[in-house]
Amino acid sequence: MTRVLRGLSGRVFLAAAICAGLSVAVVAVVMTSLFIDQAIKRISALTPQIDALTLAQCERDPAGFARGHGPELEFNVYDGDTLAPARPEATPLDPVLLARLQAGEAAPSRMYFLDPWGGAALRRAADHGPCAIVQMRWKVSAPDRRFSLLVIFGMLAFSVALAVGLASFFAVRPMALRVEKLRRATQQVGQAAGYASAADPTRDDLGQLSALLDQAHARIAADAARMEARHRALEQHLANIAHDLRTPLASLQLALEQLTEVARPDADADLVRGAIGDVVYMGSLIDNLSLACRLQEGADPLHGDLRVELCALVDRVTRRFAALGRTRGIEVHGARPDAALWARCNPAMAEQALANLVHNAVAHGEPGGHVAILLEETGDSGFTLTVVDDGPGVPPADLPKIGERTFRTDEARRRDPKGGGLGLAISREVCSRAGFVLELTGEQPRGLRATITGATAGPPPRE
Repeated sequence: MTRVLRGLSGRVFLAAAICAGLSVAVVAVVMTSLFIDQAIKRISALTPQIDALTLAQCERDPAGFARGHGPELEFNVYDGDTLAPARPEATPLDPVLLARLQAGEAAPSRMYFLDPWGGAALRRAADHGPCAIVQMRWKVSAPDRRFSLLVIFGMLAFSVALAVGLASFFAVRPMALRVEKLRRATQQVGQAAGYASAADPTRDDLGQLSALLDQAHARIAADAARMEARHRALEQHLANIAHDLRTPLASLQLALEQLTEVARPDADADLVRGAIGDVVYMGSLIDNLSLACRLQEGADPLHGDLRVELCALVDRVTRRFAALGRTRGIEVHGARPDAALWARCNPAMAEQALANLVHNAVAHGEPGGHVAILLEETGDSGFTLTVVDDGPGVPPADLPKIGERTFRTDEARRRDPKGGGLGLAISREVCSRAGFVLELTGEQPRGLRATITGATAGPPPRE
């Protein structure tokens, strides 16, 4: 039983039972006290009339003694042996009251709730004779009945309201507060910061739910911490690999480029060109993985107010991919203003963003093709850096998806199965964090144009 009352359903049932019981008790007490008070008043009015002199007068004329008491009060006497009334038209004795009188009760009385008469009372005046038992009945007037009903139903409504108020304050309100705490805790489950436990120590349904929420949050937080630790360890591992492989790959690329200058059969030359392409791809992949790890950790291209000289950037990237272009029969050219042009961005990140665009144009170009890198200064203190090629281009339907990590067009996968679209995604992320805008558009009749626009800045301050 105790376990049932600890649950929510048990508490609601207990509150309802208390409410109903209190209402019934109050109404019963009011109704009983109201009619009993009236009965006591009637009996007390009768008591002084039953003395020896009055009894003697009654015995001389029992029928006449019972007359003349008004329409709202009936007074009759009955024989103690036969229980017959002195007046033939008189109402018989109330059997319930008679039984109580014979059982020894001095002046039994009762109320009639559904009868025009309000109640009746008996009293024994003598052991024997025609006036031995006196029965009095009284009527309740219409105003008295209305007042009584008003009081009864008013007290009933008051008792119900009081019981509901008490039940709400002591049962429903605390339950609602606990549910509100659970709701707030539920909204914060799994968040790294801000979780506030409901801290409900009660051993019931809500208390158990609070404990389960705390356990769920603890498990989620622990799993998130383990995943974050593994993620950081993996990023650090990739960064270390990228750092360790960068130098030998650069040496291997240089050696392969020197081999292309030595006269070799066409078959050997093709192998060397293919090897150079693979080395450049691996170097670019390693650089992108390293930069992706740094960006994932929140690296900011604008941190430290670093500046990049865009003209020198174009020259470096042009020289870097011109050799790769020659191995594939693709010309790579760069054009820039004569005066230096500065922008706010981490130089290494800016070079990687531009190199990814140029590498993408060279890698997907065809023999005899061209790649141009154009830097222009706009009139509103800005710059435009464009990489345009005359390669196969990108279908218009795929242009909005270019730059999403792991996305590559079907044609690109057919021409070169390597890669997963990481380079363009890195370029777009660096441009976004540096405040630049990268746009990719198709060329007519074929080709792709990548345009980076942004604001220029003054040269870095001299130390």
